[in-house]
Amino acid sequence: MGQELPPTPPFQKRVLRVHLVSLCAFTIGSSLAMSFRWSNSGLLEPVVVVAVCTAVWAGTWLITASAPMLRWLGRVCWTALLTGWMVWLYLALTSGIFLSTRGPIGATLVGTLCIGVWMGTGLTAAASTWRCWAGRVCWVVLLACYGLWVYLAVTFGVLLGWTVPNWLLASIALTAVAVVATLRRPRDRPYIPLVLPLGMWIAAVLSGWLREENLLRCDDFLALRAPVQLVVPSNPRLGSCQPGEVRPSGRFPRTIWEAPDGKRVIFSTQGAAAPGGIDGSVCEARLDGNPLPHCVGPPISKSQGLIDLPEQGRLLAMQWGVQTPAGTPGGVVFELPRSEGIAILAQHWFDELVGDGFYEPRNSTLYMFSDRINGIHRAVLPTFESAPTIPIEFAPGELHYDRTTGEGVACGHGIGVAIRGAPFTARYFSHESRSPIDKISMTWGCDWDETARKVYSTIPNLGLLDRIDYDTGYVEHRWFVGPGMRSVAYDRARRRVYFTNFLRGDVIALDEASGRIVSRWFVGRFSRWVQLTHDGRALLATGNLGIVRIPLDG
Repeated sequence: MGQELPPTPPFQKRVLRVHLVSLCAFTIGSSLAMSFRWSNSGLLEPVVVVAVCTAVWAGTWLITASAPMLRWLGRVCWTALLTGWMVWLYLALTSGIFLSTRGPIGATLVGTLCIGVWMGTGLTAAASTWRCWAGRVCWVVLLACYGLWVYLAVTFGVLLGWTVPNWLLASIALTAVAVVATLRRPRDRPYIPLVLPLGMWIAAVLSGWLREENLLRCDDFLALRAPVQLVVPSNPRLGSCQPGEVRPSGRFPRTIWEAPDGKRVIFSTQGAAAPGGIDGSVCEARLDGNPLPHCVGPPISKSQGLIDLPEQGRLLAMQWGVQTPAGTPGGVVFELPRSEGIAILAQHWFDELVGDGFYEPRNSTLYMFSDRINGIHRAVLPTFESAPTIPIEFAPGELHYDRTTGEGVACGHGIGVAIRGAPFTARYFSHESRSPIDKISMTWGCDWDETARKVYSTIPNLGLLDRIDYDTGYVEHRWFVGPGMRSVAYDRARRRVYFTNFLRGDVIALDEASGRIVSRWFVGRFSRWVQLTHDGRALLATGNLGIVRIPLDG
């Protein structure tokens, strides 16, 4: 007869014995749920998370084996698991792992933490007091993780649920049914944890974002309703759209500069080029009957900043993610004529991914923000002579600068930043606020009333619209307007705030006096920009359908 194995201690029975199916389900679900902070490595990260974390945790069971070598291997796996957990905590506290893109390494550490916390909840059944308290701590952390995952599922679901195909919806629904069916099973039997359908849903809507950015749904074009007017279509072939048809979106407008006479626009673009569509990075189009755009610059990556230089008769357009003459990725600033007839008069290359900025005439300095968020880069005009970089890690999503007063507002950090150019200063509103809400706020867009000195800033992660005193940074009022709001335009004459729902494609009007939403117009998905026309009688907004005009009177 073979040697009889020693009985497994009660502590190991309660804590170590978890069914491999349940472990894999939790691993996959937690890694998918954290996909909102991964880099663009595709399927590599979930594969690494599942393989590494499952192998390490399964290996810890070897500590109960009879063979000494296997027991030692189990102890190594326990050491690796605990070390990974501690390394993750260290990185989270010291370098902000959630704010970086560490690829498979970061994803593995996140998965290890989630699994370690989940498994640690079993310690509440231990006889030892300290182990029991450790289990309770793990329960608190696990509930916090679930709170985050539910928030992500609801927020991204509201904004991106339209991107999920029916077959995937059915798969997620069946997984949720399995969660309910196995809810009361003990830890050592196969069951499906709630994080699996949550993670599937989060990953589905986020992957839908990436997929739909390159597609155009004809149903969206057919959904445009008066008074919305498509004045510059992203593709002249939109008129042949059929219900249910899906096409490549091609490049589409991003930000707008309106000519002084209001009859012409120059706009930046993004997306991949498609046949018959926009064929450049910066384009010009008329708004009075001939909307076919004329474009310059390579139709790759994104362009954004459009900076008016009226005294020089020039307009600066900024594009990043292009290859410089030296063969390295960087950015370029195009000098364009301010008058009709777009052409590249000069181009200035930078090794940095400069994409937006402003010009301060008092010191003839062009301030440029890099997509790498590694400083504010300066050039002295008209020679574009380089000046020392200002070591401030900031890059705006939207920027408005008043050259007359030498001050402006930029959005991309907290609830916004007050900026000056002579000399350069950046004053963060969130640093001057005592509210904890402002410390966790993230803004994509803002505008300001220079006369009343009030800033209107959207907070997409919390679904808020803030009115901020420009001089003190004090948030005077908050309106809940829903998640995902982006660009802002303030209408002083009507006391209305207009803002875009970037992912759903709406432009929304809020009446400041009553705090009520009074109008909502669908303009096309990925609505990146909205502004008042010079005469104040209409709005111009961008989306993947093109540029739309929304009359405000009658």
